[in-house]
Amino acid sequence: MVTKHQKPPARSIAVFAHNEAGNIANCLGSIQGAGLGPNDRIYVLINGTTDETEAVVRGVSKDDPRIQTVVIELGDKANAWSYYVNHLASPATRLHVFVDGDVLVSPDALVEIEARLRDHPEALAASTLPKGGRTSGNWSKRILREHGMPGNFYALRGETLARIRSLSINIPVGMIGDDPLLRWLILRDFEPNGSVDRSRIRPVPEAYFEYESVPMTNWRGLRALFARQMRYQLRDLQMNLLQPHLRAFGIEAMPRRIDSLYAQATPKLALKGRFQMRKLAFLYTYFRARADQDRPYSGVPWYEV
Repeated sequence: MVTKHQKPPARSIAVFAHNEAGNIANCLGSIQGAGLGPNDRIYVLINGTTDETEAVVRGVSKDDPRIQTVVIELGDKANAWSYYVNHLASPATRLHVFVDGDVLVSPDALVEIEARLRDHPEALAASTLPKGGRTSGNWSKRILREHGMPGNFYALRGETLARIRSLSINIPVGMIGDDPLLRWLILRDFEPNGSVDRSRIRPVPEAYFEYESVPMTNWRGLRALFARQMRYQLRDLQMNLLQPHLRAFGIEAMPRRIDSLYAQATPKLALKGRFQMRKLAFLYTYFRARADQDRPYSGVPWYEV
């Protein structure tokens, strides 16, 4: 955390790491080669980790004082995001970048992002494109067409983050991913009932992130793929619950926990949205949400820190 004796970083990178001992060193190395400056800072948000991620990060940080290790007990990306935005990030920093700890970012990506935002002052955020996975081609086309914002690697202007703080926006604990809700809010200029303007998110084709697809050649890979799709289906239900809630009561009614809305879940809400194969599991998602209402967390959420 920045103290009164420390100079705020010019650019700040939040890296989310949950059991990423095998990936985090390469991820940090790619960020160091993405145009990182001497006055920039990397916060590695190690959340709910049970492997050697912390030891690996501390080892890398010995050779680079720009890397700060932040250990968070609760294993939840939404919680770690809110902790960074409202407790660690400096309002004086001009660019905030968010990276998942299992990806590699492209060389000079930070430079490309800032250049694109400089050319498009209307944009509140910048997004990047995927590379390397089975679906990366179609995914990239959809991001460019719809001004998507994958949570794997994106950036917010300093002014955008300052506004998020002023509005006391925290992503509800238990929300799967930061990107669906954040994109939904940014496109509406943080007004749930506002009109959509896609120019508020600017894709940067020159900046990308590399990731590995889940293998489909063995039973373990197929199980992992199924589990991922079920998480995405639950995420869809979460957004279908949260959007009407915010439209009705305003952004100030953002719940602290997403499961506080699960009592309102219905099979119809679980099925709502563009049809994909995972929608066939809408009843599974519905019953899971109802069963998970107010479950205890193994860790301290942001609002109790």
